[in-house]
Amino acid sequence: MIFKKIVCVLILAFSLPFCSAAQNLSLIDYKSELGGHIGKTTYFGQIGGGTNTLRNTFGIYYRKALYKRFTISLNYEYLPLGANDSLSKNMEIQQRGFNFYRTFHEISFSLEYFFKSKNPYQYKMSKINPYIAIGMGYILNLPTDHNNFKSYDYNYVKQVDQFFPITTIPMHIGIQYAYQHNLLFFSEINFRFTSSDLIDHFGNAEPEKTKYGIFMPTNLGNDKFISFKIGFSKIIESQY
Repeated sequence: MIFKKIVCVLILAFSLPFCSAAQNLSLIDYKSELGGHIGKTTYFGQIGGGTNTLRNTFGIYYRKALYKRFTISLNYEYLPLGANDSLSKNMEIQQRGFNFYRTFHEISFSLEYFFKSKNPYQYKMSKINPYIAIGMGYILNLPTDHNNFKSYDYNYVKQVDQFFPITTIPMHIGIQYAYQHNLLFFSEINFRFTSSDLIDHFGNAEPEKTKYGIFMPTNLGNDKFISFKIGFSKIIESQY
């Protein structure tokens, strides 16, 4: 229910800048950016006992100015997620011995607010421009899906589990640095809520039977993960 409310709020938030922009087309200098980034990502879920494993991630994005300080971006990110009970400091979790590793691909839209103007024709703007954003996306698991505890009675069930898209709510905060008029560098932290408690295949209060015993997941809610990024973008300018 809470997840559905968040989705409704996001739809409303996305619509407001578009309405404002539509009323002021003749007054706005539009611009866009094309960029890329690299970084690290880590997962928070049932496996690993709170000991986080950092994985390398990368991605690209296209950003379009909407109105004054508002922008919207289309993002792709490669997201390898994994964890291992053997790294936990909790002896019971170590003895359980679960591990998983999956590679995800995320496509998302983000609505962003920059604290200083994004208008390239006002380029007395500060070289440093912090921003915040919220969005909506989907992640798809391809091709790697490995774990040492989950078994399937039927192969098609495994395929559905692997290929079924998971909704994400990305929320990020970052800072952009204008190195030149049309070249920007940035650093960003991106926190994602997800619609699934089974990114690690262990959740939804379903016990897992292994040769070492029967294990019940704790009630931690849906899985989450964080990305830390650095990158650059090239500004593409146009005026209507």
